[in-house]
Amino acid sequence: MFYRVHQFWQAIHPIIREEELEWAISLLPPHSLPLFQAQPLPEQRHAMDVALDLWNSGIRDSHLLIAALLHDCGKTRYPLKVWERIAIVLLQKGPRKIWNTLISSHFPISAPLRAAEAHPAWGAEMASEIGLDPHIVELIGEHHTPHSQEGYLLYLADNRH
Repeated sequence: MFYRVHQFWQAIHPIIREEELEWAISLLPPHSLPLFQAQPLPEQRHAMDVALDLWNSGIRDSHLLIAALLHDCGKTRYPLKVWERIAIVLLQKGPRKIWNTLISSHFPISAPLRAAEAHPAWGAEMASEIGLDPHIVELIGEHHTPHSQEGYLLYLADNRH
């Protein structure tokens, strides 16, 4: 419970320290910086937390760290309101049948749920369009459904934050 309260507080009052931003910029290829900067500050904070989690675990693979910083960039195609994000987190903890019913319905929450499911593919497409390495593109695209060891590491770090 404390973790979710802290997560909510971070979402409404995110802070990225100067040294953290400098670290992220040093990792990101210059042409990918706009993808990171286009994300709302709470998403940037989350991406930073995921990347730092990997870094603090001893991971130095630049592709994986870049993918961590950009893994949610697809969310910029359908920005979510705070209440939608909360609903998605809660619904993801429930039975998949409820999620599937809502996603295929015409309830107001249906479009945000579809966006939540589509954002990895959208992010991969955006990363590919700017010419990022295909491996980074693949990691962004599979961060909810990992197919590789590195994808699984990104999935785990993402779900811790």
